[in-house]
Amino acid sequence: MKAIGIVMRKELYRVFSDKKMIFGLFIMPAVVVIGLFFLMGILASSMLEDIEEHEPTILVYQAPESFQNYIRSFEVQESTGGYKIGVTIYHISQTEEESEMEDGKQLIYSGDLDLILAFPEDFDRQIESYVAGGAIPDLQTFYNPSEDYSDHARSEVLSAILEAYRKSLLEERIGDLEQLEIFTIDQDNENSVIQNDNKAQGKLFGYMIPYMITILLFAGAMSLGADSFAGEKERGTMAALLMTPIKRSCIVYGKLFALMILSGLSALVYGGAMIFAIPLLYRTLGAITGQDLSFPPEQMFMMLVLIVTLVFLYVALIALCATFAKNTKEGSTYITPLYMIVMAIGVISMFRGEEVANLQYLIPLYGPTMALKNVFTFDVTAVGFVLASLSNLATGALCAWLTARLFHSEKIMFNA
Repeated sequence: MKAIGIVMRKELYRVFSDKKMIFGLFIMPAVVVIGLFFLMGILASSMLEDIEEHEPTILVYQAPESFQNYIRSFEVQESTGGYKIGVTIYHISQTEEESEMEDGKQLIYSGDLDLILAFPEDFDRQIESYVAGGAIPDLQTFYNPSEDYSDHARSEVLSAILEAYRKSLLEERIGDLEQLEIFTIDQDNENSVIQNDNKAQGKLFGYMIPYMITILLFAGAMSLGADSFAGEKERGTMAALLMTPIKRSCIVYGKLFALMILSGLSALVYGGAMIFAIPLLYRTLGAITGQDLSFPPEQMFMMLVLIVTLVFLYVALIALCATFAKNTKEGSTYITPLYMIVMAIGVISMFRGEEVANLQYLIPLYGPTMALKNVFTFDVTAVGFVLASLSNLATGALCAWLTARLFHSEKIMFNA
């Protein structure tokens, strides 16, 4: 143990005596995470407010007289073409020319127009002359779902304008509409929605944050691991270290323990920054959505444990790969495929559902990443959390043991 402590102190001194490494490991991560989450909150709130405040532009083709009469009551006198329905002002223009409608489709494609409503010819006549079993006129809409304004405008127009317009025509045809209402749905039920607001909002963060965390953690551990193992070979200090009367396994474990401490501290900085930043983000979004959002202490604890154990696994995997390299550049080359695997697993976790069998949490890298995702969606179980943490520790310990075995190979250590 004394030999392990000597090697560990040597590695720690190398890092803590370098101001640039201190900044890169312990200061920059906190700044990046807090700044990133703060920016996410600003952008998310800005996007939602922008969509809500946008005044939709609508082109109506062959508007029947009944529709013109219906929307006329909503016209804003001081704004030509402006109609205030609810709290939203809609800018509605009308045309009878098919060429203008085709031009409007191009404007929708480019995002300069939000929606086209195309009424069939003689719409009012078809409504008035309808008989049982006859053709029902079809009103067509054209919109661009890739544009937030257009997608939102269509859903708002369907519910706020066309549904009310349809009911007014139906009332003209049959009189009292209540005779058609066999039953209503949730008319007097203000508590229809039963959901965990945190879980609902967490689905959004569950897609992004685990991916960000795994990439940032691995990137931080990668530079340390490559320099500690392959870098020592490149500088020629590894050979001198192996010649000392210290067991090679002690050298490996000393380096790994030092890297674990350094990466663990860096992970704690990440975790602490997120514990500080996530509640701020939740409060910002909660104020916009009207939901009571929070990130409770038990979720923070699970997130922190998973981050620290993931760092241990990453360090062990990086050390195993870097041991084969002759220099830092080659070490980075060997580690890059592993980095790509971590990125791929992060992407997979973004598109997988929250339902994960407990045994799947034991799958190295994949299980802990899914557990981290499910921490944010409030779907991880206590058993799943424990299994994911044990998976990190067990796989990391196996990689450390394999690295120690490789240190006994002269061909690998001296690149003979």
